[in-house]
Amino acid sequence: MTSPAYLDRNAGLPDMGASGRGPRRMGAADVDAVMACEDAEALAEMKAYARSYFAMSGLIVMATGGAVAASLTGRARWVGASTAVAVLAGLGVIEARRSARQWEAVVDARLATLPA
Repeated sequence: MTSPAYLDRNAGLPDMGASGRGPRRMGAADVDAVMACEDAEALAEMKAYARSYFAMSGLIVMATGGAVAASLTGRARWVGASTAVAVLAGLGVIEARRSARQWEAVVDARLATLPA
């Protein structure tokens, strides 16, 4: 697996990590590193990487569609299982986006303070 593009730029940005549960928890040293970065392109790539965690929401759509299809065909167990998967996927997306949004907010703050 290759590293995220923002790390390839060697701009001193911290690694957010790669996980199905979202980026790792942000610490004070991470905030300091992002705020010290002068590379706007690397910061933009970091923000795009953080936003990519929303793509996990596809499982919600698939599981909900499965629940609807199972309901139409009268398969009650499948409805329950698909609904449970949709709920768990939704909770996972919420948690991943919560963590990723913290990273995005710091990147946004740094981009706003960079000289034009």
